[in-house]
This record gives sequence, C-alpha cells and structure tokens, in this order.
Amino acid sequence: MKDKKIFKKWWFWVIVAVIVLGAIGSLGQSDNSNPTRTTSNTDSANDSTSTATLPKLNADDYKGKEGLVVYKELKAKGYKVDAAFENQALTDINGKASDLFEPLDPSKADDKQSVDSFVVGNLTQDGDNATLTIAKSSN
Repeated sequence: MKDKKIFKKWWFWVIVAVIVLGAIGSLGQSDNSNPTRTTSNTDSANDSTSTATLPKLNADDYKGKEGLVVYKELKAKGYKVDAAFENQALTDINGKASDLFEPLDPSKADDKQSVDSFVVGNLTQDGDNATLTIAKSSN
C-alpha cells in the first residue's frame, strides 16, 4: 500500500477546519467579553456615575424655584427630565407635570403665569435622568 501525503487525507482537513473555526470563534468571544466584564465592574461600583455624562445636580439649588423654569433649564442642558406633581389631586386635575410643562415657553409671560404657582419640591437624579417633584407654592 502506498502512503498518501498527509494533506491529501480527509481527516487532516477536518482537523484543520476545526482548528480554524475554533480560532475564529475565540476571537469573536474575546471581543464581546471584555466590554461586558468592564461594564459589570463599573456598574457594581456606582450605577449613576457609569451612565452619567452630565454633571451631578444639587437638589437644594432648585428647590422652591418655578417648576417650568427649572424643567426647561435642565432639558436645555441635556438632562432627560420627568416631572410629577407632589399631590395626587393635582395629578388628577392637571395630568402629568411633564405633559403640562412641555408645550410651555418660560419666556412667554402668559405661559409662565399659567404655572407660576408650581415650584420644585424635590429633585432626584439617576445618571442623566432628573426627576422633579412639583409642589403647589405656599404663596
């Protein structure tokens, strides 16, 4: 029996194919696993700072200020702002504060006057998301 050269044997090419496919697969896995590992380590350290690209807000700087003005100011700075009324009765009458503020322009006297009795009661921040609690002014 005459010996064939090794590259002419069928099992040689099966082994080569398995090695090549394994190498390609491991390259794809290492690219995908590094960002996941980095993200999970970052997330466990501090959730709000890992997603924040904007500065941390100080709630005391905004408490008591006109809700519409603060809402528009934060949106202009790039924050995703959600505003809700502190009192459930106000929500039932007026809907959601964000929906009420969105079409209004704080530079227009009529728009500003229509909501001037609503002030910021509290502000919370999660990354670039800011949530305003809107309260009725005591004035």
